Amino acid sequence: MDHSERGGQLADLHQDLIHAFERVVALFERSASLERNSNHEGVALKQKLEQKAVELNRHLESVRELQLVMPIVAPMKAGKSTLINAIVGHQLLPARANPMTTVPTRIILMEGMALDRPELTVPDTLLRLYDTMERKLLGRLRSGWTVDSKHSYLTDLVERLKRRELPRLERRYVGTADVHKALARINDEMRLASLALNDDYLGYMSDLPELRTGHLHPFAAGEARGGRLVLIDTPGPNEHAIAARLGPALERQLSDAHVLLVVLDYTQMGSDAAADIENRLGRHIEVIGKDRLYAVVNKVDARKTDDDLSVDETRRIVRSTLDVSAGQVHEVVANWGLLGSRVLTEQRLMGDRFKSADSEAAIAVLRELNPLEDASELGEILGDTPPASLTRTAERLLAKSKVVPLIEKVIDRLRSDAAPAVMKSALLRYQAAVEELKTSLALGRSAAERDVEEIERQLANLTGEMEELADHRRGRPTVVDLQERFRLEIEGFASNLAANGHQIIQTVGVEPIRVEKSNFPLADQTKSIVKKLIDAVSPSKSISDEIEFQTLEEAAQLTDEIAGAVTAQLRELLDQGRVDLDELVRRISADIVNEQESKVRTLIERAARTLSTAFDVDVKPPPLGIDKQFHVELEDPAERMREREEEYEETRIRRIWWTLWIAKEEVTVTKIRPVEVPVYVVSRASIERQLQKLFDAQIHDMRNSLRAYVGGKLTGELTSYYDGLGDFLKGYHDVLTSSLGIHQKSEEQRIDYGKTIRALEVELAMEAEVLDDYLCRLSA
Repeated sequence: MDHSERGGQLADLHQDLIHAFERVVALFERSASLERNSNHEGVALKQKLEQKAVELNRHLESVRELQLVMPIVAPMKAGKSTLINAIVGHQLLPARANPMTTVPTRIILMEGMALDRPELTVPDTLLRLYDTMERKLLGRLRSGWTVDSKHSYLTDLVERLKRRELPRLERRYVGTADVHKALARINDEMRLASLALNDDYLGYMSDLPELRTGHLHPFAAGEARGGRLVLIDTPGPNEHAIAARLGPALERQLSDAHVLLVVLDYTQMGSDAAADIENRLGRHIEVIGKDRLYAVVNKVDARKTDDDLSVDETRRIVRSTLDVSAGQVHEVVANWGLLGSRVLTEQRLMGDRFKSADSEAAIAVLRELNPLEDASELGEILGDTPPASLTRTAERLLAKSKVVPLIEKVIDRLRSDAAPAVMKSALLRYQAAVEELKTSLALGRSAAERDVEEIERQLANLTGEMEELADHRRGRPTVVDLQERFRLEIEGFASNLAANGHQIIQTVGVEPIRVEKSNFPLADQTKSIVKKLIDAVSPSKSISDEIEFQTLEEAAQLTDEIAGAVTAQLRELLDQGRVDLDELVRRISADIVNEQESKVRTLIERAARTLSTAFDVDVKPPPLGIDKQFHVELEDPAERMREREEEYEETRIRRIWWTLWIAKEEVTVTKIRPVEVPVYVVSRASIERQLQKLFDAQIHDMRNSLRAYVGGKLTGELTSYYDGLGDFLKGYHDVLTSSLGIHQKSEEQRIDYGKTIRALEVELAMEAEVLDDYLCRLSA
């Protein structure tokens, strides 16, 4: 099959899928309408069906436009907005020192669109939400609430709200300046509401602002398999002031993703930010696939000395935290990429009218390259810089930023093969929704054919099961219980790691160099390296604890070489320790969740079996769901005064006897005297003690991190597990409750209700077969 034929089949399947998805959404909407017309008892079920229809419509829109949705997730201040701007090639998103992104924003990259004419669309639902939110904010401000000093950047917005000076948000903004102002206002108002009001307005958002923009870089797109890239600018989930609001907002964007891009800050690689992001990705990665998770380490221009994290060390940390392959980790300097791109974009837009001295982008480039120059000096440099020279500088900055390789190796490749990925992702989500609706309809139809007494009896049984589940949930282990239960395992892990590290460190001392081989290979390797270093400078004192040098430089060099050899092995040990740590926490998680499941699984299966038996419906219970780098900075070698014998010359007068007279002459006599001179001592015992202290601090941190995991994340996993089981029971409780309302209607109405459900079931079964067939065609 040639490329054109394959492309034609893919295009046909694309259209077939759109029609099939439209029919499935319509079935959900009709099912919701059926519950709405039945009785007020069906409100909960109706809302659930309507919510599902909205979710499926979002996936349908992605398929219709072949939009590859890629949320960009990052801890606060990691440079996420700067990276987005660099990818696009101009200052699309406003930038400032204070936090900006609060409201997730869809950014659609459009072919051929003018770079200086981005278009921001604010959906009607969001306009209405902001009208309500502003009224609530005004009331709160008039009641005396004031913004905290650490959010002083919101003061101007507060004053304008109080004076009623803010115009109503418009539906559409065009041009960079207007888009920046609108985005800043949208984000700041939501941030203010999250701080001042109890209502979760961020959670009320059903539609996102949509920003369409052209782009500088020529993104690739295959003729048949390509698609449109949609970036989602997401809020940083670790912004503590409003974290409770940001978490659910981020969750909704992850649930619609086809690809995930995680941005990490090189200067904060030792923090828990990456682990926090990994925790939030969790179950979404299972749907999207780990091969579609990419990590970008930003601000690597901070890597300046040998003591900073190397490329390999950085990659190891990211791979260990996010569980990705080496090819999925990229390093960039987003600021350089943006600086270079802005100049090239301005030159493209202005052509012959471009003047270096009048360009804000050119000034920003020179300020980066000449940080010590003031504004007037930068102006003089710009005046002497021809546009061609500035172009070469901008291109060099862009090349050094490594943003273009990120685009070529990740974004281009993903976009060029977007169509199959988007269609398959939507297919899987639609199939799951269809199965869920099939069970719900079958249970509702069967309940409608039963006596009221039977439904009430089953409802009472379900209520009992839900109460029993709630009792188990209340009795689940507390944070303290979990920490105490696994205290010995935590201590054992940390102690074993510490013992191996101690064995490596002890090779610096005298005795281990003379002992037989150990049973720990890393220690043997270190022992050999240290011995060679000592022999090289002091072969006759190979068993001496201290070695003296005449200069501080010579002493410091040996200290650094010994510490470097040991540190390299300790880092390898800690890397393996992190792998072992991951295995340990996974096992702990599995043990705890399995233990809890054994307590509640029986009642869940009992409920499912009862419903299946009583209503002839196949009800299936839900399945079981389940850093720091070592651095060394040692003290300078000790200075010590050492007494030595020093030769010196002394001049004396000597008398010479001649026959007729006495003469005198000067003579030089060599003598010896004791003197004190400074020497610099490399003490292997001191190096060993210092390394031990630093390593023990690292182990202490790892021990505390494991305790925090057991007490924090594991507790959250248990909560999620119980939430899923509770939702399972409540879902069928809602269906039976809704069915009771049907029995309050006339016999004719009940008959019509039953016919309607059966018709829906038939259509749904047909659509399920169609979706199965489409998945086979797509995979062929």
